[in-house]
Amino acid sequence: MSVTPPALRPPAPRRPPAEAAAGPGSALPRRGRLPRPRTDLGTAVLVAAVVAVLAQIPLLTNRFFYLWDDSAAEFLPVWHRIGADLLAGHWNPLVPGMWNGGNFAAEALFGIWNPVELLDSVFTALTGDLLIAAIVIKTQFLVLLTLGIYAVCREYRAGRAAAAVVAVALPFSGFTLYFDAASWIAGLMGFAWTAHFWWSARRYMRGRLNPAVPIVFGLLIVTTGNPYGLLGMVVVACALAVESLAAHDRHAIWRLAGVSAVAASAAALVFLPLVLSAAVTTRSPGSGIMNTGFLVPGVGDLLNLSAPAYLPHSVSWHMAFWSVPATYLAWFIAPLAPWLDWRRVMHRPRTLIGVGLLAVVYLAMTVGPSQIWLFRWPLRVIEYAYLGLGVVLARALTASPRTDLARRRTVATAVIIVVGGYLSWSAQPGRAVTVIVATALVGALSWLMVRRVRAGRPLSRLLIGGTVAVLGFQAVAFPANQNVTDWHPQHDVASMKQHFGTLYQGNTLMVGDPLTEADRLGRRRVWHDLPGGSLLQVAGVTSLNNYTGVSYRAYMRHLCMSYYGGTCQSLYTNLWRKDTDSPAELADLLRLQTVVVQTQQHVLDALKPPVVPGKKPAKPLTVPAGWSVRALDDHTALLSRLKPLPWPDGRVSYTAASAHVTADDVASDGVGETVRYTGSGEVRIAALLWPGWRATVDGHQVQLKGTDVGIIKVLLPRSRAGGSTLKLSFRPPGYKIGQAMALLGLGLAALIIALWYRGKRRLRISGAAAGTSDRSSSTDS
Repeated sequence: MSVTPPALRPPAPRRPPAEAAAGPGSALPRRGRLPRPRTDLGTAVLVAAVVAVLAQIPLLTNRFFYLWDDSAAEFLPVWHRIGADLLAGHWNPLVPGMWNGGNFAAEALFGIWNPVELLDSVFTALTGDLLIAAIVIKTQFLVLLTLGIYAVCREYRAGRAAAAVVAVALPFSGFTLYFDAASWIAGLMGFAWTAHFWWSARRYMRGRLNPAVPIVFGLLIVTTGNPYGLLGMVVVACALAVESLAAHDRHAIWRLAGVSAVAASAAALVFLPLVLSAAVTTRSPGSGIMNTGFLVPGVGDLLNLSAPAYLPHSVSWHMAFWSVPATYLAWFIAPLAPWLDWRRVMHRPRTLIGVGLLAVVYLAMTVGPSQIWLFRWPLRVIEYAYLGLGVVLARALTASPRTDLARRRTVATAVIIVVGGYLSWSAQPGRAVTVIVATALVGALSWLMVRRVRAGRPLSRLLIGGTVAVLGFQAVAFPANQNVTDWHPQHDVASMKQHFGTLYQGNTLMVGDPLTEADRLGRRRVWHDLPGGSLLQVAGVTSLNNYTGVSYRAYMRHLCMSYYGGTCQSLYTNLWRKDTDSPAELADLLRLQTVVVQTQQHVLDALKPPVVPGKKPAKPLTVPAGWSVRALDDHTALLSRLKPLPWPDGRVSYTAASAHVTADDVASDGVGETVRYTGSGEVRIAALLWPGWRATVDGHQVQLKGTDVGIIKVLLPRSRAGGSTLKLSFRPPGYKIGQAMALLGLGLAALIIALWYRGKRRLRISGAAAGTSDRSSSTDS
């Protein structure tokens, strides 16, 4: 591959860019000007293979690189649960047994409507190892991202080699690698599908692609459930509309509007449950505009996009600076900038008006307020700005580098490298050795690059090779993102089931904060028996502690629980207190069978605390009647209920004296429930009252209420002579509206595709008629 185009070969070294052939005033090149897609197939396959291999480099220094933070605590465990349900023949938008983390419909991020994510969930369940599943799935989306970037660059007339250089570099930029790929996988998914929507929608607007392709990519963006992906699709659509307006092509705008409307039709299905569940959650639908500085990079941080060791200062988790080069893009951009022929890039400015609009909008958002409505933490959108810059860079690399004023350009490159090195050192003076190595590496690569430019030799292999070298350096220097949480997860499913599946029976509540205890005692030691987030779900444990971004407010407040499942120590005492409006204890209302307690005292159970001279003796752990306790280790106690709970096949946790439950069965999917009873009165169900629950008694709807904890309370009417039946079911709120919108979208998609085929057929007929007419004229003559 070579960045140097054929235009460099004699006798026409200064041939105008290819897009100029599209004709005056054309922002979208005319039909037939691009080479057929199959000519790009070999390069695309090679680029995909290179990225798939490079994605394994971070694992050489940190094998948990892709099983990190939210991926370890939430995404992989939930995908495992969804995959297990699918393999059992169930598709559940709600898993009541996961309590605070089981409302997948309201969470939106788990892709329960996205076919690719559902297949990945099945793969996670079948793999039997969360670490392997994380590596495979994230490599998959890094490859999908690089193919999308390559296609976007080619769509904007960049050369194959130039597009390959950008497509290999951008997936390993700082934020995409260390945040999206390592932790926030939903962001990576939305970003990858947005890149594919961009090139496919633009090609369809030019009449060169079946509308089904951008429609599919648009639907994949929306059903991923990531709002930043949806925002990316909107910004891309606006950028393409501006391109078409500049080209005076209103037909292209209508085509774009059609495919965008089809993609947006799925938004109600995906996001309405989130909006309609907000009343009971801690997530507000919007908090206006504010700026706390949290994850807000500065303009100076963005100017160091080619410094591999630059660590910006910003408000963040755990520390006042970033532990990884979050604003890094590619080592060669700034050093190569003095040699690129920017005048030729801008020869036809209207061809890049959409790219420029997207880059400017996202750069403004990146350095903007820390929260605008639902969108917070501006660092999240930096990769979209870099995608726009990458397209411009690919166009610049396609043109011939300038070799005049070589000495001045060489000095400019040297100054850029030295200044980047100095700013990297001044940001973190304690990492001087790392900065020196990074600066020397970029300097050596830039020296080779300048030599090749002055000799007129191609650059693509050097630029890609340098990307590999810098990635290897960063894997050693910055093996993990310490700004977010290392849950040090257990990942082998079989061993987790063997350990926890036999240890924790029935509804299990963990009392204590795993992060606090981990800082005190060490992560490996604490999380051996008290794993964080939703990891216990992988072992088949019905845990009441789960990681969630959509927290049920009453439940969280009453159990003093954090979003990642940690609780206050005072919860232990509250478990054995009577409820405010019933004679039952909270532990009974939650149908607890196992309670795991982290305690700061080192002696548990019936052992008497040791007397330490000069120190107040620790109080022994109070054990309620009907429970046994044993010490798992010197900081964890395990309480187990001695007698089995009534209705073992159901979730009824309390009945009034006037109501008698004769049977209680949960449906095979784990959601619906059937309760047969006689009499009348109050019944409580050990499940959270999420919006969407419905109840009927003998076919007649009854009202559901929530307790102060948030669990379901039903006032049963007087039963019939032979008994009555209460049936509980769940359907995500807004499901009918979402379903109707999705059906309308499918109908519109069918119409758009049919019209496209009709237009193609007319073109073929008119072409055949023209050919027949030409042959007749030739015969007559």
